[in-house]
Amino acid sequence: MRVHEKSVRIAVVTHERDLHAHAVKAEMERRLPASVHIFETDHFGDGPGLSWSPQGLTEPVFPDAEGTRVDLRELDAVWFRRLGNTRTSANPEVTDPAHRELIDTDTRAAALGMLLTDFRGRWIDRPSSIWDAQNKVAQLRLAHELGVRIPETLVSQSPERIREFCGARPNAIVKAVQGVMQAPAGTITVGQELLADDAAMRLCPAIYQEFVPGRRHVRVQVFGDRVLAALLESDDLDWRPNLNIPAAEHTLPDAIEGALRAILRRLGLTMGVFDLKLTDEGEYVWLELNPQGQWLFVEGMTGLPLIDAFTGFLYGEATR
Repeated sequence: MRVHEKSVRIAVVTHERDLHAHAVKAEMERRLPASVHIFETDHFGDGPGLSWSPQGLTEPVFPDAEGTRVDLRELDAVWFRRLGNTRTSANPEVTDPAHRELIDTDTRAAALGMLLTDFRGRWIDRPSSIWDAQNKVAQLRLAHELGVRIPETLVSQSPERIREFCGARPNAIVKAVQGVMQAPAGTITVGQELLADDAAMRLCPAIYQEFVPGRRHVRVQVFGDRVLAALLESDDLDWRPNLNIPAAEHTLPDAIEGALRAILRRLGLTMGVFDLKLTDEGEYVWLELNPQGQWLFVEGMTGLPLIDAFTGFLYGEATR
């Protein structure tokens, strides 16, 4: 161990089978003076379970995935990735959807309450900041205010306004404002069938946008001051279902890097994964931000040193 390095304790709040959590734990414990606990919040019931008392009537119990009871007050940092999991393999004997929702909701509430009450270290990032930042409506306004080009956008459930917007923009696309895990909704082209269905459009608001042409997609990982971008080439509207595509490291203009960092600061975040589109004219267009997006696959596709960059970032935050 180098003398300037401090041994730290870090926890990852996530759910079962989170490859990112296990990869980061292995890498950090291999090369840095750190111990990493993984909290699989959908599997607390498999071990000692959660226990806590506001009067101190019992010793707090917050178990990691190996069943170790972790004192939240002794942690230097918490990497807050996920809380709960509606598609967990836990509790298979519980088949009633309402009962499963109750288990998931109350477990999440108890775990979050204990973290907010007892943990005093550094959040990567604070749950409230992550949840606020996930709102695509707020993202669009902030990106626009900070000078990043965004697609012409309408958020609406008015059939009249939707038809007017899409009629003026050939190949307009539609996507969910947030969506749900149980039925993920992708980005699709607005068809005549939808535009003719007033009832479907009125059900709930959706995001309608101009189609941004081009096959160059940019995935940007920002970890603190580190910005690592990848250029992915695909003719698909959404490249994610098919990752057998050309991919390479990409250098962003300083102005775009600065804007993305500024967006994170305004949102109270230290990290985030951005999706942009690079037009044939060389202009970067905002698509969205995921505060805790997936990034390991990008390292596999491009060779970008993402796990090295992230573990260095996480260790730095824990020792600040």
